Amino acid sequence: MKTAAKRRAEANPAEKGKQGCWTCKRRKIGCDKGVPSCDNCRRTGRDCLGYSVRLVWPDQPDGRRRRLLFPPYDWYYCPPSLIVSYGSQFLNTTFDDLRQPSWPSINDIINRVIGAHPLSLRPSACLSSYPHLLGSEPSILQYCDRISRMISTIDTTNGFRSELIPMALASSSAASLALCNAILAVSAFHKCGVTAALPFKAKAVRCLSSSLSSETCGGAAIMNTQLATSMMLCVYSVFDETDGNWYSHLDGAKAMFYHLSAMSGGKLRYQFLYTWLIYHEVLGAFSQPLQHIQHKTSSIDLLTDVNFDKTAVIGSLGCSLEVLEAIHCLNKIRCAIMAGPPEITEALILERRLVSLTQCVDPIDSPPSQNVGAEERPKVLLTAELYRIAALLYHHRVHAYYLDRCKERNFYLKQAFQILCQLPICTSPWPLFVIASEAESDDQRLVILRILDRMDEARKIGNIFVLRDIIQSLWKQQDLAADCKTSGNQPGWSNSWDLLFLDSKMAVPWFI
Repeated sequence: MKTAAKRRAEANPAEKGKQGCWTCKRRKIGCDKGVPSCDNCRRTGRDCLGYSVRLVWPDQPDGRRRRLLFPPYDWYYCPPSLIVSYGSQFLNTTFDDLRQPSWPSINDIINRVIGAHPLSLRPSACLSSYPHLLGSEPSILQYCDRISRMISTIDTTNGFRSELIPMALASSSAASLALCNAILAVSAFHKCGVTAALPFKAKAVRCLSSSLSSETCGGAAIMNTQLATSMMLCVYSVFDETDGNWYSHLDGAKAMFYHLSAMSGGKLRYQFLYTWLIYHEVLGAFSQPLQHIQHKTSSIDLLTDVNFDKTAVIGSLGCSLEVLEAIHCLNKIRCAIMAGPPEITEALILERRLVSLTQCVDPIDSPPSQNVGAEERPKVLLTAELYRIAALLYHHRVHAYYLDRCKERNFYLKQAFQILCQLPICTSPWPLFVIASEAESDDQRLVILRILDRMDEARKIGNIFVLRDIIQSLWKQQDLAADCKTSGNQPGWSNSWDLLFLDSKMAVPWFI
């Protein structure tokens, strides 16, 4: 009696595989070679793997082929005399190094290498060389990563990171310790608040006092570190609106600057520390011009360098030196007007300088490594332009009695608000205050308040909180003086700045 398989085979003699299916081969049994699946697999309920071509890997034994003999593992191992020492760094490792139990283990090989070439220890972390920093590494990293970016518009050549940190870690001198603790105070305040910052600030003041009394012969390097400490304490006073020692720290920094100037023959070249100082001095004089005009010589007058590009934007300023010098001139004119009318020719020349000024991001002949990146370039240029327009609005307000600039004022005010709307966050309080003081409509005031909200959320710096109060107090004065008669081109509330800054709390420079 014929089986069903034989009957199908006789009926379709061509429908047979040339060799057994892969399932039968794996079971090592005969196969009837049925198509599309053999009867053996169908009868036993197995999955027939068919007759197609399959790839076979030699390192996966299937019991049908002889195992290949690989070269012994020692073939990969060179004698110690031929090994080049790479220290403790692994250049490459394969899975076989860890998988072969019958051959020499990876530990055996490492022990042989170590016996021939003792491994040198990894260099320890750089901060371990400074015992006074143990436990403070997060604050240093917070300063390097976040705060230094907040207080400089340009991060590529950020002096707050590239110059101050090396000065703070250069030695164990009292001046370096003072600067280091001042940096830690700013970082701790921004991260954890005043309670965490006060120990660092107190230690910075003590170390600075010790340095001023014991390191008087340290030369320009020590004095620059002392100046940097005083300036960092100024920054702390800007962050902590309750501190109230900004003027004291700035006066100390100016005294050191004058001494450095005398040591160098009366003039100093432009560098990060000195431009940082004059930025604080000029914007401090904006709120207290009479106090600063008492000094016959300003720090900005002691800096000179014919090769320095004054149109280049400086990150610690947010604008170019050309704009900062214009603000300085306007501060002096504001004081001079109290004694008599200004020199109109001088005012027109200053206005023409500001109108025609084009600020650049990359200084002339600067190396490519110091050029500003494409991502931050638009923000840097917009911020610098905001300073220039604010300086023009400041110029129009100072000379409002003597120059008719109503159309120009409206044009620049419109430009200023366009720039503010393009900036994701306004990082510069001074131009924002000048623009806010010119804002008249409720829509413009709402724009200013929204910008202040974003600054509060992103920066969390004390001067921003006070800046809001100053602007709102100014608006209240303007609203109360809305019905006052105007005189010529001068609005009725034109003297509101001077009235506002008579209050000692408002006079503290929150425009840094």
